[in-house]
Amino acid sequence: MKKRRIGIVWACLLALLLTGCGTQAEQDYYTQDFYAMDTVMRITAYGSSAQNAVNESISYINILEKDISRTRKDSDIYAINHAEGERTEITGQTADILQDALDLAAKTGGKFDPTIAPLSDLWGIGTEDAAVPAQEEIEKVLTLIDYAKVSLDGTAASIPQEAQIDLGGIGKGYAADHVVEILKKNGVDKAIVSLGGNIYVLGEKDNGTPWSVGITDPDNQSDYFATLAVSDATVVTSGDYERYFEADGKRYCHIFDPETGYSAETDLRSVTVVSQDSTSADAYSTALFVMGFDAAQKFCEENAIDAVFVRDDHSVYVTEGLKDKFTLQNMEYTYAG
Repeated sequence: MKKRRIGIVWACLLALLLTGCGTQAEQDYYTQDFYAMDTVMRITAYGSSAQNAVNESISYINILEKDISRTRKDSDIYAINHAEGERTEITGQTADILQDALDLAAKTGGKFDPTIAPLSDLWGIGTEDAAVPAQEEIEKVLTLIDYAKVSLDGTAASIPQEAQIDLGGIGKGYAADHVVEILKKNGVDKAIVSLGGNIYVLGEKDNGTPWSVGITDPDNQSDYFATLAVSDATVVTSGDYERYFEADGKRYCHIFDPETGYSAETDLRSVTVVSQDSTSADAYSTALFVMGFDAAQKFCEENAIDAVFVRDDHSVYVTEGLKDKFTLQNMEYTYAG
């Protein structure tokens, strides 16, 4: 069911993104669908070297997944998580993304935290075992959540016993940034990279206009409520509709507050970050959602972050840098500025 929903959303996005770009006969492009990092992905590249560039990009993503997967027993992250506190040698690539995760955790005051995994496991959201844990279980697990306790020295890393690192919060963003580098290296100057909802558009349409990227409707994930006109940018969204369960009339989503141990109790339904750096956009979209609207809006102002906020009353707020790029499509939402 989950894969089908992603497929529907991508079909809507692709139709939107390719509007005005010509037919296949008119365009020299190559598209490949594939499954990696536990999600459906698609890369579409234009130009004579498109196929080689896409194939190299997919190979890169597979290598990255091998390094940073939390579940693969041959990965660096699995080795760190099962080293019982001992130092573990990792690849330079794993060290690089882990350092990015730690830097972003510090910048967001821990609202994004790569050591959140034990909490995710405890709640089991997205599995058949999803349930509200006992308070004492939450409090016990909270002692393991602290990015500052991760030790990284060059290519050697360690964490306290029973702690767990999960780089899923920035993995697809990191992959998108490096895929764009691979595409450019191969002479591709126009492409659409969709890595499980992390969209990166390279260049512009043939007519010199920006791509139009849809933002998922939190109430109807097979549709979008607004569009953004962007070029050479990533569009990353986090929301309470992606994975959740309900108990006693309350919704618990997969985005956790590292301070409370519960799903983020916020006045936001979704946060979309637009940037040229998909790694940071991935982390920021999560952190801003956890912060709630007021704190998130202030954080964006202080750190020059462009974002679209959807509040639980269906009001939509857009940062100054995106106002001329944003178009509301669903009148059930109110554009508040």
